Amino acid sequence: MLGAILVAAAGCGGSKTLMPARIDLGAFQRIGIVEFTSNADGSLQSLASQDFIERLQASQPGVPLLELGSERKVLAAIGHGKLDPDAIQALGKAYNVDAVIIGNLEVTDVEPKVSLSQILTSMDVQADVQASLTTRIMEAASGATVWTRSARSKETVGHAGLDKNGGFHFGASDPEAAYGTLVGDLVYSVTQDFRSYWVSD
Repeated sequence: MLGAILVAAAGCGGSKTLMPARIDLGAFQRIGIVEFTSNADGSLQSLASQDFIERLQASQPGVPLLELGSERKVLAAIGHGKLDPDAIQALGKAYNVDAVIIGNLEVTDVEPKVSLSQILTSMDVQADVQASLTTRIMEAASGATVWTRSARSKETVGHAGLDKNGGFHFGASDPEAAYGTLVGDLVYSVTQDFRSYWVSD
């Protein structure tokens, strides 16, 4: 298979070299991941977290990841109020990890394709949604950020609406079908440093 790939690459206008991933997660013996946070109602944060884990481990198989749970859960477990450097150090000691991955999915703009009155009474409408995903790897020993990447995307999603308080609803029974493309695009972008890549010689 590798030979076929190299032949195909050589036939596309010049030779290419496969470069290693920019970030080698093998440098960490055990990595904890806190479920991503989000300002949107529903299960967007869970979907983004699981997609991130799948893409990370597909890029670098065998990386030991410990799923720590929600931010609220881990903060309660270590007696901290926010995920600052001190909290990251405490997580490292409490869960025996030497790095912690955190992320936040922020819905920044929703442009409904129906009237406001319909949004307030329906969970089954479409909207153009713009969102950004920011992820970090923080070293447990010091609490310092050793890697970060952000991405922004805009997609049309279904089952979107606003409640009376102005909060976002993403209430599809199958969230991946409703906004999987939006989340997938963001996660694919932020995980690019974990994948090997081709460069032209």
